[in-house]
Amino acid sequence: MRNVFILALGAILVVFVSPSMASGGSYLVDDASTATPGRCQLESWLQVFRGGTHAAWSVPACGVGPVEFGLGLGGQSHPGHNLQNPSIKWQLRDGDDAGIGLAVATDTTLQNGHRVNSNVYAASNFGIDDERRLIANVNLGMTRAEQGAWRRLAGVGFEFAVTKQVALLAERLWTARLSQATQAGVRFYFGKDEGNSVDLVAGREREHALPASHWATIGLNLAF
Repeated sequence: MRNVFILALGAILVVFVSPSMASGGSYLVDDASTATPGRCQLESWLQVFRGGTHAAWSVPACGVGPVEFGLGLGGQSHPGHNLQNPSIKWQLRDGDDAGIGLAVATDTTLQNGHRVNSNVYAASNFGIDDERRLIANVNLGMTRAEQGAWRRLAGVGFEFAVTKQVALLAERLWTARLSQATQAGVRFYFGKDEGNSVDLVAGREREHALPASHWATIGLNLAF
């Protein structure tokens, strides 16, 4: 049954594959996990682009039942922008420890109070091997930039646990007829039950008719 599900997801991705744009965060592709009900988490990262531009984000989020509410606050240099990103994710099925996880999510990015991007998507995560050392994350949905048309969004990512404290990441995100972004890096887990982590990631994005952009990201993820 798992193999059939994986093949079906692969077929869907083939339909959606075309250039894309990146979403915010250390990771481009979201999983189906949410903050533990009654608890919160804080994801922060610094992203440095080739050419000197940089961006910083801090995203607190809290779990209320199966729903996670988040509010990202960010800043970007050259030119300077203040960004906000309210988000909601509803977990339909928990797949963190076994089986297939499924969630639906939506978020909107605001720049100085004006909407610049919105996303609506489904996120899934599942183990490739029986020990779940290799985890796949899949996103399917729609994205809209400013007053433009809605475009199909698709992403796939893999996380491989080298040890209990170290995992490797590779992922790609597509937006139809617009751009595609690729990232790879490493995540270091620490703290109680390895609930906290540090990310070191490098990536690139190719947008239609524009030169490719490159970046490096360092992220800190805390649960409390």
